[in-house]
Amino acid sequence: MNDQDVMEDPTNRIVAVFANKDFADAARNDLSDYGIEERQIRILEGKSEADEVDTSAKWFADTDEEMEQFQQQLLAGNTVISVPAKDKASREEIHEILKRHQAYRVTHFGRWVTELMR
Repeated sequence: MNDQDVMEDPTNRIVAVFANKDFADAARNDLSDYGIEERQIRILEGKSEADEVDTSAKWFADTDEEMEQFQQQLLAGNTVISVPAKDKASREEIHEILKRHQAYRVTHFGRWVTELMR
């Protein structure tokens, strides 16, 4: 998957919302320190990038509804981050990093299951 397809297919990624881009940038720095390549981390900001989110009903379960929620967050002026998560250990560490930077609506999109992380 190339970086442009991230919000078209969130499979095996964690997507989260931040109230502002500064928090998202700080999270990206920590995620990079953790070992995730910066080119794999996608940050979308505000209304201008809301159209990049694919909300069509083409996935398993309620993925389209979840993606619509992220689109609404962007339309409201918030920032969304998308990060690859290859296994359970990385999912947990990524979740901790995102929460440390005040992320909310942290969601893991697995191959068959979508999970709102708490």
